Amino acid sequence: MNKFISILALLLLVTSTDIYSASMVSVESIPLEISNIKWVYLQFNSNVKYADMGTEQIQVEISKVPSIIRIKSNETYFPQTSITVITLDGRVHTYDLHYKKDPSNIAYQVTNDELHSIEPYHIELSHRQTSHIIFPSKVIDIQSGNDQVIFDHAEEIDNIIKCKSISAGFESFEETSITVISEEKVLYPFLVRYKEYPNLINIQMTDGQHKQEAIFSSLSINEPEMQNMGEKIIEKGCIIKNIGTMDNKMTFSLFGIYVKDDVMMFYLNIENPTKIDYEIDFIKCYIINKKTNKKQAYQANEKEPLFTYTQPERKIIPANEKQPIIFFYKKFTIPNKHKIHVELFEKNGGRHLKFTIPYKKLLQAKHLE
Repeated sequence: MNKFISILALLLLVTSTDIYSASMVSVESIPLEISNIKWVYLQFNSNVKYADMGTEQIQVEISKVPSIIRIKSNETYFPQTSITVITLDGRVHTYDLHYKKDPSNIAYQVTNDELHSIEPYHIELSHRQTSHIIFPSKVIDIQSGNDQVIFDHAEEIDNIIKCKSISAGFESFEETSITVISEEKVLYPFLVRYKEYPNLINIQMTDGQHKQEAIFSSLSINEPEMQNMGEKIIEKGCIIKNIGTMDNKMTFSLFGIYVKDDVMMFYLNIENPTKIDYEIDFIKCYIINKKTNKKQAYQANEKEPLFTYTQPERKIIPANEKQPIIFFYKKFTIPNKHKIHVELFEKNGGRHLKFTIPYKKLLQAKHLE
C-alpha cells in the first residue's frame, strides 16, 4: 500500500511540473528609444489599464485619450530599463528602453505587438512671433518635450493652438517636440526647430481640399457675423480721442471699444504719413499688473484675438495711407490698477509703437447694435 501511494505521489509531481512548465510563455520585449527633450507616444488599439516602468528615471503618462501614453526620460542618460503596459483587451506589451537624445521616431501606432511609426511634421518657432496650428477637430491634449516651448489653446477656440519659443536664438534652443491629440483620437507629432522668422506662422492641418475654420467655444457670434460687425464699426469712425502714440512720424491709436453679447472689439488705427511703406510684423495686446516692489516687477497676460478684421486686408501700409484694424476678443474685464498695453512691431524695421488703455476706458465700451 505504501509503495502504491509513493508511485501515485511521484506521478502527480511529474504531471504538476509539466503543467507549470507548459504555462510559462515569454513576452517579447520590443526596443524603444527614449529622450529627455522629446516625448515618445504609443497609441494602442485598446485603453491602457496598467503601465509600470523599471526605474524612476523614466516618466510615463496616460494622455487624455486612455489608449495613448507618452514616455520620457527624466535624465540625460539612463541605463537600459523596461516598461510593461497592459491594455483592456488583455494584451501585455513589454518595451526595452534605451536613451537617445534624438529618437528615430516620436510617435507609434501599436498593432499586434508591432510598432508602426507615425511620421512627424516639422515646424519652426520663434520668440518674436506666435505661431498658430489649426486642426480639423477639437484638440483635447497638448504636450511639449521641454520648457523651451510655451503652448495653449487660442482663447475660446477649441481646434487652434498657439505656440512660441521662450528662448532667443539657435544656441539656446534644442530641437524638441510638440504632440497634439484631437477629439477623434488622431495623433499629430511635431518636431520643433527655432527660426527667428518662421516661413509659416499659421499652419492648417488639412488634406489640401478643405480649409479648416475655427471652432469657437460656446460663442454667441460666428465669424461671418464678426465680419459684418467689423464693417459697421469702421463706418462709425473714431469715437475715442487722445488714446494712442506718435513716434517716427507714425501714429498708432485706439478709435473705439465695443461690446456685443460675449464679444468685445478694439478698433485700432495705424497712420503712415511717411514716404516709406510700413510692414506689420505683429500686434499684441496684454494686461499689465504693476506690483510695487524693489524691482518694479511686471506680470503680463497676453490676450489672443478670436478674429481680426481689416479693410483692406494687407500687411503693408503704403506711404501716406491709413490702416484700420479691429480685434475681436472674448469679453473680459480687468481689475482696478491694471492696464491694457497694445504694441505694434514693424517687420525688419525699428518703428515700434506702443500705447496704454486705462482701466476705466474699458468699462466705457459702447454696445454695438
